[in-house]
Amino acid sequence: MVPLAASCGELGIMEIKEIKREDNMKSMKSSSIISIIILVGWMVLVPIITANEALAKSEEKTLRIGALVAMTGFFSIRDIPDFNETKIAADLINEMGGININGQKYMIELVSEDYKSTMDGTAAAANRLVYDKKLKFIIGPTAYFATATGPVCDPNKVIRIPTWVANSPGEVDATTPYAFVGCNATLATASGMAEYLKRAYPKTKNVTYVMIDDGTIPYTVPVVKRLLGAKGISIVGKPIVYSNDTLDFSPIAAKINANKGTDAVFHVNCVGPQIGNIVKALRELGNKMPYAACMPTTLTEVVAIAGKEATKDVFVGAITASDPKMAPLAKEICKRTTAKYGSDYTLYLTGADGLWDLKQVMEKAQSLDPTVVKTTWESMDTIETIFGPGKVCGDETFGIKHHVVAHPLPIQILKDGKVVSGGWMPVYMP
Repeated sequence: MVPLAASCGELGIMEIKEIKREDNMKSMKSSSIISIIILVGWMVLVPIITANEALAKSEEKTLRIGALVAMTGFFSIRDIPDFNETKIAADLINEMGGININGQKYMIELVSEDYKSTMDGTAAAANRLVYDKKLKFIIGPTAYFATATGPVCDPNKVIRIPTWVANSPGEVDATTPYAFVGCNATLATASGMAEYLKRAYPKTKNVTYVMIDDGTIPYTVPVVKRLLGAKGISIVGKPIVYSNDTLDFSPIAAKINANKGTDAVFHVNCVGPQIGNIVKALRELGNKMPYAACMPTTLTEVVAIAGKEATKDVFVGAITASDPKMAPLAKEICKRTTAKYGSDYTLYLTGADGLWDLKQVMEKAQSLDPTVVKTTWESMDTIETIFGPGKVCGDETFGIKHHVVAHPLPIQILKDGKVVSGGWMPVYMP
């Protein structure tokens, strides 16, 4: 027999081993449960964390873009309407989700400065946007006023997109690496108008060239001469020019009438009242030549001065709000503009087009760095404008690679006494 003490000892040891085994099993079960809880926790938390990160990334931010606008002075009659359209375009872009850079949405805020229709005012306004407000992108100013922005913007690598360029040195050329043309402007409009003149009046061989004396004549005339020459059209005689403050256009009409051997008038850089007064005086002299006005100014202004009968065979490079063939985006901007400001509103859409182009390039670059945006723009051959597919071109004409956007040009004519669309002309700048 085994001694009682020994039996009890062996039993105690066995019980202890069994207890330890049970404890180990419980510990393993507890560890497994804890592991499962942790795993499930991570499975729940990771999507939440990821979603929160995505939400944080998708939260809207504001991108402040400058706008140089002539709110006062003689040029305000042109700039204020264009800026109204630009604000509507900014609202539309924001409604569409803004500018998307690497998943981050940026809502546009336009910050305007009045350049007061003077060169000194332009330089001062540009300084405020660049130095005081630290902006890196600017829409505007218009035409030759842009020359005052180069010394401020280029050294600071600030991209600006003038709402019009008249081709004077320092607007957009080899000396302005951060300046881009986002609309057709003077030369591209002249190209489209030359195309329409040739299509609508195929017998046209010679034209009288008329232009405001804005200091760009030596730079603009040779280019327009080449553009017309490509259509088989020649300029006869010297350009007939007038100053911006001209009120009596009878002498200008007399000079046009005296320039014999021409089939049409080709008027570059002009506004409605100037066209209307010249056409009225010209028709009174018995001259009924076709009149091509290379400017986005409505024929309604011309008719108001010259009358419907005199405005026959007059056409401009302007937008007709009711044009059924207009691209959807431009149509929407026109719809909102006329709803807010009236159906007789003169539509420009040059600032709006430049802002939309900037959005396209930024999203292609996926960057808000002006130098990256600049390089991306220069690498593009095509771009989607508010008027439809556009071409990035102008290398030969402007002396700088791919800084110009050319898009289809709308033509406005008078038909059966009504101002209507004359169609869209293809435009390309060499």
